Amino acid sequence: MVTPGRVPTRAEPGPALASPAVTANDLAEPIEAIPIETKAVNPLTTVVAWVAVVVVLAGITFWVWTRWIDPPVGGIIDRYVAGGGQVFENPAAEFRVTMPTKFETSTSTNPWGQVVTVSDNPGGGYGFAVTKTPQPTSALESFDVALNRLAGQMAADRHAEIIHQIPPAPLGGIGYKDLVIKKGDTYWRVQLELVKDRLYTVVARAPNSDDAAYRRLTKSFQILGPQ
Repeated sequence: MVTPGRVPTRAEPGPALASPAVTANDLAEPIEAIPIETKAVNPLTTVVAWVAVVVVLAGITFWVWTRWIDPPVGGIIDRYVAGGGQVFENPAAEFRVTMPTKFETSTSTNPWGQVVTVSDNPGGGYGFAVTKTPQPTSALESFDVALNRLAGQMAADRHAEIIHQIPPAPLGGIGYKDLVIKKGDTYWRVQLELVKDRLYTVVARAPNSDDAAYRRLTKSFQILGPQ
């Protein structure tokens, strides 16, 4: 109530309202840490893991080694038969031939000129060689006698026997003979070609009766120069 004759005044503010007390229950509960379980690693598991890694690395190494660095003999021969190999060609040697792998060349002399041999021994009982041997110009006149004598000598040198042979025959001005020599499980397949002044001896040795490598060798062989 306002007393007459007195100017009304603004009411005096009351005491400030106190904020409600904050209790521990009103605080957000902290997120509990997720326990991380630490267990000792089983030694057997570690060993197994390392063994697996070693096996994988060994497999890769084996594949690279046998495919590119040092392939097994069987693989070398298979690729050779399929058309692979290293080509030798020399006009001075007067022949061309393909060998399975890196070949070696050797020379010597006889009374009629230079003897040239190209050979390859890839291992596993296989061996390949082609030899050019100069001959007197009269050799072709009696080629059958000369080739039969040479065939017998080759068998004797190997203490082996001739199990198959084709009688000498003239083929396009060349005296030709083909034979197979055997000792135990080893086979030598031989092709002899005599031209007017030189003899070519083509030989493939194999640890079995398969003649595929020999056929590949003789197919790749070519006489160069006059015949």
